[in-house]
Amino acid sequence: MGIYQRLIPKQTCVLCLEQAKFCVCDTCAQDFTNSPQRCQSCGYPITRHLNFCGQCLSHSPAFNRTYTLYDYQGSIAQLIKDFKYNQQFCIGDYFAHQFYDLYQTLPHYDAIIPMPLSKQRIKERGFNQALELLRKIKQKTSVTIDIHSTQRIKATQPLFELNPEQRRAEIKGAFAVKPMSYKKVLLVDDIITTGSTLNELASVILKNTEVECCDVMTLSRAE
Repeated sequence: MGIYQRLIPKQTCVLCLEQAKFCVCDTCAQDFTNSPQRCQSCGYPITRHLNFCGQCLSHSPAFNRTYTLYDYQGSIAQLIKDFKYNQQFCIGDYFAHQFYDLYQTLPHYDAIIPMPLSKQRIKERGFNQALELLRKIKQKTSVTIDIHSTQRIKATQPLFELNPEQRRAEIKGAFAVKPMSYKKVLLVDDIITTGSTLNELASVILKNTEVECCDVMTLSRAE
């Protein structure tokens, strides 16, 4: 082992407590799941012979396509909660590296727009998790990460407590946007569940700016 390798600090995997390069080891990461076939529009798991889920066929969202890394369950769900609510930024750093790898496989976008949080939520949490997930992309690419053109103007109640219809009503009117000259943008969030929040943001952007296409990239997809 060279001197450089000996100097690299080791971390402890938060799941199994073994030494690891990041705070999640490769062995534990092998247990993370990602459904092999997803709706191309919203990312919902579907059978292999379909491209879109029934919901998107009947009511297609404003965004065009969704890319996601994991199923929101088990260890992934716990890691995301620890990152968001317990400020375990080492987990955010691990996910940021995985996000960068996923982004490298995607087509070109004029800008990336992280899901904006309300001032109240930022004050409670201390950071925007969607922006934290973009740290490596910001460091390693020249793509514009736009945090100024969208704003959350309505402090919504936690959406996970609501059914789909209630979510859509709660998120309505939550966003304001400034003029944008981009044509194709990538919206980023940590979790997509029903897609109501991302759909509302995409709708407002498409209706009020020059943007012609919104795609979505998330860390995980809940069912």
